[in-house]
Amino acid sequence: MKYKIFLYFILFLVYSCSFYSFKGSLPPNVHSVFIPPVINSTSEYKITNILNNEVTSALISNNLLSIADLYNADSQLDITVKSINDKPDVYNLQNEDFEVVEQWKLNVGVKIVWHNIINSEIIIDKEISDWAMYNNSGIDISSDNIDNDSDGLIDSADSDEYGSPREAAIRIVANKIVERIVNELTSTW
Repeated sequence: MKYKIFLYFILFLVYSCSFYSFKGSLPPNVHSVFIPPVINSTSEYKITNILNNEVTSALISNNLLSIADLYNADSQLDITVKSINDKPDVYNLQNEDFEVVEQWKLNVGVKIVWHNIINSEIIIDKEISDWAMYNNSGIDISSDNIDNDSDGLIDSADSDEYGSPREAAIRIVANKIVERIVNELTSTW
């Protein structure tokens, strides 16, 4: 008898867990999303292109929501780049008279607003930010000896560290922001 109960319990667990998915726990009536072009209130145009492409790709590859046009979507995800700031992070004494900035920290702030079109409700209204490091030596970021995205990997050991320093930092921080956006969307469920 105990064996039968145990077997039923195991079958119940296997059956219950086999149907779990992120998509099944969306807010009611939300099955698709319209993503208008990213609005950029800064002068840095490259991040807009990266965000436009990567947000859509991330939603499709994670099978979170189907992408639809405005007239067929259940929801709309508005993304606005609010700020991009380069801040000196590490200084080096060039000579006794002055210091030189050796490393920069690129900070990007983004506002996301996710609307439920059917219910005319705002699901998410949040500002998020992230950062990446780069140096101003002009060398390729893959040989700068900096962990540019703080993932514990440096240079050739890190697949996303390539290209000119500042452009690579923009790409790295944009990808980190896309991850944060996907996390925000899934954390509301």
